[in-house]
Amino acid sequence: MDWKKQVVYQIFVDRFKRGPHFSQRVAEGVYHKDGGVIKEWNEIPSKAAKGMEFFGGDLEGITEELNYVRSLGVNVLYLTPIFLASTNHKYDTHDFVVDPQFGNEEVLKKLIREVHKRGMAVLLDGVFNHVGADGKWFNRAKKYGNDGAYNAEKSEYRDFFFFEKWPKKYRCWYDTKLLPELNLENEKLRELLFTGENAVVKRYLKLGIDGWRLDCAHDLGHEINKLIKKSAKDVNPNSYIVGEISTYPEAWLKDDELDGVMNYYFANVVLGGLNGLYTPLVMKSELDRMVKKIGIDKLSTSWNMLSSHDTPRMKRLLKDEKSRKMAVAFQIAYPGNPFLYYGEENGMDGGEDPDNRRPMVWEEEKWDKGFRKFIMKAMKLKTSEPALVSGNYLALPISNSHGIVGFARYTDNPEDTLYFFANLSFKEEKEEIPIPLSYFLSHASSSTLLGEGEVQAKISSLEVTLPARSFIISKLVPEFENYRMYKYLRK
Repeated sequence: MDWKKQVVYQIFVDRFKRGPHFSQRVAEGVYHKDGGVIKEWNEIPSKAAKGMEFFGGDLEGITEELNYVRSLGVNVLYLTPIFLASTNHKYDTHDFVVDPQFGNEEVLKKLIREVHKRGMAVLLDGVFNHVGADGKWFNRAKKYGNDGAYNAEKSEYRDFFFFEKWPKKYRCWYDTKLLPELNLENEKLRELLFTGENAVVKRYLKLGIDGWRLDCAHDLGHEINKLIKKSAKDVNPNSYIVGEISTYPEAWLKDDELDGVMNYYFANVVLGGLNGLYTPLVMKSELDRMVKKIGIDKLSTSWNMLSSHDTPRMKRLLKDEKSRKMAVAFQIAYPGNPFLYYGEENGMDGGEDPDNRRPMVWEEEKWDKGFRKFIMKAMKLKTSEPALVSGNYLALPISNSHGIVGFARYTDNPEDTLYFFANLSFKEEKEEIPIPLSYFLSHASSSTLLGEGEVQAKISSLEVTLPARSFIISKLVPEFENYRMYKYLRK
């Protein structure tokens, strides 16, 4: 897998699709084991349920719809946690085995095989910063007997956690008592999770997954991120380790720590610019800064976020379709890999958690088919254009007085060069922009690959005309039949 050529699709497992054994699991009571309730597929999730309502999506349901996922141009499937836990979201791990609500290890292996058959990769969510208070190591509610760090001060698991005053005062994620934090300095715990031959990180890679998304990578810290990456590469040198980083990503992409990050800073800049929170100058400056400070290689293997299971959906974040299309255009044009949260391709709606985790809408008559067509075209462009996969980045001297933001992507072949411009203003804008590129294709016509507007080449500049709230991804095409500029540069 070329990790610079990803189109990522995130699935919240309980909400994607019910497989053929849903009714059997209902009869067996697997959804009720910790007081859970079953909801109808078309109901809206309730915050009052505190993660204890279940819609029945599972791994078999995902397997059944892999052709659908692949048809979008997706080549990387990222699943929210699949391991045994009380809640629907599974970020409160009890044990690192497949939750029976989702299937079992054989079902997971079949999913992996079917993903690989379609030329895709699959990543699991690695939640290693904390576990569930009712899991087997902490065992607050004595679901696993009388042992556990909460019940037995001399338990073998006691030092897996941080107790300020045993047993009730302990370190927990965001002060959420349900989620006691792990003491990752404990060598036995490191062996169980990361370094041992049958450690969690290694075992699932041996089963065939292609990598891990690290939950709360900023909380894990630099040393643990490096340790996880080393453990993964020992099993599969081409495995991919991406960290959830909600802040500026520079420090987390140094020293070969992670293969990439979920670039929430990118999301903040793009969404803020499109919503008018940041001026076009601020937006352009921050996009340029990331490339200059972090480097093209690390950004090119990271994920360009817009929405996820932790944020409102794009339809809530950006109120009009033109803005949503511009945001997706930034995703594919800027160094990095586009990231789609399930259902975004069809215009699904949803506000703050858990409203953003509504069940997938499968009725085609409810889809925004125009937006879906746009998404598919954009994802195909991302993976087919060399400059968008691994090209360099050229910051452009744009005045920003007209509300235009833009940059160029280029390779060693001048004919690969692409230009991206977005007009953030609410009226048509026109600007002439000098292009500081030694191998600029003057005497060329412009081909619009995506978007609308006009780009006209001059000797060393482009004249750009864009309608209100629009973007263009453009390539210059030589005008001459028997002449090519820079003919000796092309390999």
